[in-house]
Amino acid sequence: TGKTLSIICSALQWLVDHRAAAADPARAHPTGADGPGEDDEPDWMRDFRPLPLLPEKESRKKKKPPAAKKTAGSVKLDGIGEECGDGDEAEFLLEDYESEDEDGTRRGSGKRSHCGSSSSSEGEDEDEEEEEEVTPKVYFTSRTHSQLSQFVGELKKTEFAGLLKTVCLGSRKNLCINKDVLKLRSVNRINERCLELQKNKKNSKIKVEGEKRKVSQAKTSCGCPMLRNRSLQKEFRSEVSNEGALDIEDLARVGKRIGTCPYYGSRDLVRTADLVVLPYQSLLLKSARESLGVNLKNSVVIIDEAHNLADSLSSMYNSKITTSQVSGYNNKLSGTEGGVDQFDLQLEHDERSSVACFQALADFLRSLLNCNEDGRIIVVKQKLSGQPEEGYLKFVMLSAEKIFSEVKRDAHAVILAGGTLQPIEETRLRLCPSLPQGDIQFFTCNHIVSPESILPVSVTRGPSGMPFDFSYKSRSSPAMIEELGRFLCNIVTIVPEGVVVFFASYEYEKRVFDAWTAAGTISKIFRKKHVFREPKNSADVEAILSRYKVAIQQCSSSSQDTGKNGALLLAVVGGKISEGINFSDGMGRCVVMVGLPYPSPSDVELIETIKHIESISVGDDNTSGINYDDECELQPGYDVLRKCNKGGREYYENLCMKAVNQSIGRAIRHINDYAAMLLVDSRYARTSSGRSNIRLLG
Repeated sequence: TGKTLSIICSALQWLVDHRAAAADPARAHPTGADGPGEDDEPDWMRDFRPLPLLPEKESRKKKKPPAAKKTAGSVKLDGIGEECGDGDEAEFLLEDYESEDEDGTRRGSGKRSHCGSSSSSEGEDEDEEEEEEVTPKVYFTSRTHSQLSQFVGELKKTEFAGLLKTVCLGSRKNLCINKDVLKLRSVNRINERCLELQKNKKNSKIKVEGEKRKVSQAKTSCGCPMLRNRSLQKEFRSEVSNEGALDIEDLARVGKRIGTCPYYGSRDLVRTADLVVLPYQSLLLKSARESLGVNLKNSVVIIDEAHNLADSLSSMYNSKITTSQVSGYNNKLSGTEGGVDQFDLQLEHDERSSVACFQALADFLRSLLNCNEDGRIIVVKQKLSGQPEEGYLKFVMLSAEKIFSEVKRDAHAVILAGGTLQPIEETRLRLCPSLPQGDIQFFTCNHIVSPESILPVSVTRGPSGMPFDFSYKSRSSPAMIEELGRFLCNIVTIVPEGVVVFFASYEYEKRVFDAWTAAGTISKIFRKKHVFREPKNSADVEAILSRYKVAIQQCSSSSQDTGKNGALLLAVVGGKISEGINFSDGMGRCVVMVGLPYPSPSDVELIETIKHIESISVGDDNTSGINYDDECELQPGYDVLRKCNKGGREYYENLCMKAVNQSIGRAIRHINDYAAMLLVDSRYARTSSGRSNIRLLG
């Protein structure tokens, strides 16, 4: 709907103006009769006047001194730039920052120099390292790789795509082209294997069998084959720079064609880029910024889909260790005679998976060492009922203020963008409560789609007149599920093309689908529409969406009367499909929201977060506006919610309504689009939820 494109165009124009002023200082402060005066500019233009020019530095192209350079969390040693593995000092380099997946799983916080910049082919010339100059940039970040790819697609429609240098950063899982590494599938295993290959030395392990000594040498090669030839990395950087704005898929394509690593190749382009497009974790984690060479000084930071920013920031610093991981750690230590100091972590390849328990313990201990008054430790005991759930210890960070302060302190300006940021006071309270109100500017505008193109309806009753109640105590009743099935059969008969149905959880979606399958409801729906389900594995989402789209297109373009008029997609609130995926035009002519997706009050982490918000919020209204169900396992959480003042109650209510609006907002993506949005639950017609919904939809 133009939100992101409007923001990025204005920010990039600011950057272009700044560069023009740097080239011609007289333009920075025009004077004379024809020059614009201060009063001719709006307030926001005066507030964001180009920064004072930095003096030119003739020494910027000098080589860095050969002495070792130390920074926080990094070590660079002499000779590393010539050949990785020469000298025993190389093995003491700190581990590289491990890229996260789209869910933000945090692994390590260290870093080391990668072999792609150091292990060149014999006879190749070394690049001259230039002193880094902190020049203003624009950093654009969003939560998932798919959202970043969509942004790059929009950027290509503008003149800035060819005018400015753009680089898109992704995770190893998305950019790695080494087939032997990719076949590991797990993002953590891909990260570990990538770093292992970069150690660039053959590791040997001695085994003793009886009186004979058997030497077993690991199969570690001299670095990743995609990083051995430095000239190919140069070619990659040159081609990417010349092609303009490329998304993650484009970078992977170029890397495959040239035969070099696009993950590290794109990282090397950050210093000279004007616009850097990167996922949340790469920008918001300090260790990640240091590893990537991201310096926010004098730059503009744009954080898209910022409605979940506070929770995302907090979760990045969470850590968890399970019962099985503790047992694995204990089992490994029990086999050592000399204690932890003599335990060799350089295991053979078939034993690499056991390192995960050590990494989990290290992350947890690191969290404890860095914890403060905003941290909590959650203890979940092992269940003895034979259920698969195991016990765990989890450190959670309740406040994102200190983490976010590092970003806003360094940046010239920080822009939080999103369609569901309201209520803005909650966002301010959780991210920057100490920031003066005058330093925060809030702007909102109406939706560009006309009222005739959108049909939001609260559906309170089913076809038989049965009230829809999908609260915790009623949603699993056979009668309620059957009534929902009858309602959906009517919808798929009337609505053409694509229909997307959102459920509160994967567990409830499965329960409903199984019940419909047994009752024959799915067969009735299938007569009118192809049926697809959102997979739990994020790697399979793209394939399902592609099949869903093809099914709709075939039904729309087919000249044969097959009886089918489109496709139905069963999705989950908070899943991959509910955020960042565009169901424009025929992909989403109708969106059905089943129930209100309130978080479960049995979630200890949620309750602790609510308590924290209560402690920092102001308000004495303790009148409850939330429906509570007296269920034994939820009772402790409900007891907390009943005692909440305004801050805690609004946070709990807003978690639900933001999730609703994010889900139904997947439809209607441009000015000529249209769709119906059906909110299926009698509670939508009640005062609290209904009022919130109308306010957020705008």
